[in-house]
Amino acid sequence: MKIAVLIKYYKGEINPFDAAALECALESGAEVTALSMAPASVAPSLENLTRLGIKAVLITDPAYAGGDTQATSYVLSEALKRLDPDLIFAGRQSIDGDTSQVPPMLAERLGCGITVGVMEFDGEKITTRSNKSETLSEKTVYTFERIRALRFPSIFSKKGTVEIWDNDALKLDTKKCGIKGSPTRVIRSYESSVGRRSCRFASPDELEALISKSMTKSIDKNSDETVAKTDRIYYVGDIGDIARKFAFEAVSYDASGKDARKVAEELSGLGAKVVLFESNEEYKTLAARVAVICGSGLCADCISFRQEKNTFIMTRPALDGGVTADIACDSKMSLATVRKSGSADGELIFAIGRGAVPYIEKIRALAKKYHAQLAATRTVVDSGDMPYEYQVGLTGKTVSPKVYVAFGISGAVQHTSAISGAGTVIAVNTDKDARIFDYADYGIIEEIENVRL
Repeated sequence: MKIAVLIKYYKGEINPFDAAALECALESGAEVTALSMAPASVAPSLENLTRLGIKAVLITDPAYAGGDTQATSYVLSEALKRLDPDLIFAGRQSIDGDTSQVPPMLAERLGCGITVGVMEFDGEKITTRSNKSETLSEKTVYTFERIRALRFPSIFSKKGTVEIWDNDALKLDTKKCGIKGSPTRVIRSYESSVGRRSCRFASPDELEALISKSMTKSIDKNSDETVAKTDRIYYVGDIGDIARKFAFEAVSYDASGKDARKVAEELSGLGAKVVLFESNEEYKTLAARVAVICGSGLCADCISFRQEKNTFIMTRPALDGGVTADIACDSKMSLATVRKSGSADGELIFAIGRGAVPYIEKIRALAKKYHAQLAATRTVVDSGDMPYEYQVGLTGKTVSPKVYVAFGISGAVQHTSAISGAGTVIAVNTDKDARIFDYADYGIIEEIENVRL
């Protein structure tokens, strides 16, 4: 059996989700090839991977640079046709782009099935986040959660040779590659102001009083800023309230029981210019497949939309969550995924960030005492310290409780955007410059162990 594993490097390190996929491929005992589309500078890193007894192929060419997920999936799919593996393994997402679009786009281009979110693997069988169990099936793309650490090579192992495939080797249509082949383009990037608040700093012994006071406040559900609406949005899933916010006419489209080709055909027949998909596993996969079929741009986990003259602008976090990007599509149809509006999820939420991991049990006990729900950031769930169902963020869930207490959370855009509907946000962090304080009503600069409740 031959397995191709998609590998991406970010800041010199292998994407941890891809590393997990590679380790699982090694455990299967199959013939493994690591396939990476990257600058030539990645070659030494791939060469080190060959010490694990695998083959490595680097796809690199100036014509391929700067592509979006559509252009990237086109190049990778053509390379995979050349490799002709039995199975394709990949990480569920990359830690920089964070879109989860390339694997389902590859599945559509290659005519493969896809199974996303593998949580358990025994060499032959997998179990997904949705508790679906199955035996590995040929001509299928599997995406893996961060469930393994990649082994170290033996000290006696030797490096192999990395195959370099440029466009002289692949002979692709360069109009479909890189920037030229990308239907999405970044218009501008800037610091996000979604959910920004005016923070008052307090002492650690005020936390209980702040929670009690904030629990008596009502949440203003009508505080949204005015946006420039587009004429019509078609939406798939439970996101009608979001579609109505950004369009004069919001039309529900029922995709149940339909494959991607049927959905693409019907949406095209309706003359749809903007289609929003609820950001869950099923609809994210569907959106990616439809994007390939229609040749449409697809923007992931958007936090806002607006119409600027003849251009529909989609806004999402970018660059590790430090900034927000405005994106437009040059295609006839603009597609986007968006998280549905969060319910209260309890009147009170205690959220755990990376800085609070050593105090999880203390926070768990406090949550029980105050009848609060627990939540966590993506970093915490990816590390296995909390289950995925607790994740709050654009790749998790959005929430709107009366009070949200953020313990040890730095405040990436992906997280602060998902808590913008909270009535009151209280942040506890040792870093006085943490971004979370710009998105909190109250801030406490203190070690969690010194906070009394």
